[in-house]
Amino acid sequence: MINPHRLEEYIKGIVVNKDLVNALRSARRIVAVSPHPDDIEVIAGGYLSMMVNNGSLVKNVVVSDDRMSIGSMEYTLDEVIAIRRREELEAMRILGVHDVEFLNYVDSEVPEPEILRRDFIRIIRGFKPDVVITVDPRLPYEAHPDHVNTGLAVMQAVLFHGIPRVLSEYRVESQPPVLALGATVRPNALICIDDYVDRKMNALRAHKSQFSEELLMNIELIHLKLGNAAGCKYAEAFKVLTPSELHMNPLAEYP
Repeated sequence: MINPHRLEEYIKGIVVNKDLVNALRSARRIVAVSPHPDDIEVIAGGYLSMMVNNGSLVKNVVVSDDRMSIGSMEYTLDEVIAIRRREELEAMRILGVHDVEFLNYVDSEVPEPEILRRDFIRIIRGFKPDVVITVDPRLPYEAHPDHVNTGLAVMQAVLFHGIPRVLSEYRVESQPPVLALGATVRPNALICIDDYVDRKMNALRAHKSQFSEELLMNIELIHLKLGNAAGCKYAEAFKVLTPSELHMNPLAEYP
């Protein structure tokens, strides 16, 4: 269950930068990177659905096969992987996202950022997004290595995007994208999703093997409280960073 006091303190600490909100809302090409099936739906399902509806192109990259996610031993590992892939594709269909790439790394064994970032540099330079979204690897008590390695690798890929000598086999043909981190401790952008919250929640329900109704109610409550802070009914929260804030910039912590 959510601790109401902690949630209220979290909401009160949010300072929104309207320019960064506009940067997210104006994106025409978006890459979403999810450590496991369902992570990106939790942090950005409403935003992605809204942007697809507004005509933006969205590519979803799923890093691990999530083979550890179903505890029941009645399924083989191959069956679990197949279930999670089907659920992810159905969730993306509900959101309107049809470009889905599975990297198929072993769940709980996603490699270190110096290896993983090669995939993301290839994808970012190829797709040329305005915005890249993933989980925040700097969440203070984040213990899952797949989340930490994925988030750091994406940050490094965004930083290195405009340096042509880094993985020179993938040509630099676009400006570096803005980075948006979800599940973050200090958001600086709130995106209202009133018209898309139902799609988001239905996408989460597509992950039948993962979400109880109680957990879904807690997720919806968080977005309701974020909506109150944003001046709407439901919202999603992001820490938005430009590439210049990803290296030797002590001011990046602040809104």
